Amino acid sequence: MASQIIRIMGESDIVDIDMAEHDGGAHPKLMGLDAGDKINLLGHWMDQDRGEAMAADPDTLAAMTAIAVEFITADKISEKFADGANFIVLTILREKWPVGSKAKFQKIADRVGAQHTYIAHPCAAAKIDNLDNDDELKQSETSQLALALPFFRKNKKAFANSSAVQPLIRQGI
Repeated sequence: MASQIIRIMGESDIVDIDMAEHDGGAHPKLMGLDAGDKINLLGHWMDQDRGEAMAADPDTLAAMTAIAVEFITADKISEKFADGANFIVLTILREKWPVGSKAKFQKIADRVGAQHTYIAHPCAAAKIDNLDNDDELKQSETSQLALALPFFRKNKKAFANSSAVQPLIRQGI
């Protein structure tokens, strides 16, 4: 049974990782990358139906876990885990490239071999009684996304028109 789950929700895929699987060390695939590059790499892996296949490789899953845990820890969301929360949704969605800035953003994406840059947003952490119950996880995911909807609406221009968040913004949950 998992102890603390981060549900990584990308443009096309969802992957659950257990924070306990991260040993705290640096992962070789991530050497030399700054925090933004790591998020762009994770976003790239979670886009265009690559996420599940990438997560099937134990080495890549370890890198995904390292990125997500590092982001959650740096964002102080992990403090909520100390208060009993054990599940959080981390969205990694395409960033809109402002007109005239394509070359600059393309250079950033190219550093990790991505086609886009990505914005990471942690939703509210939740306490779930049974982390093995898919229905509870899905219900919490929906609740967390509903709570994050004001953030997505307020920042809708930051997300690409092709981003999975745009229909969510227009239609709600």
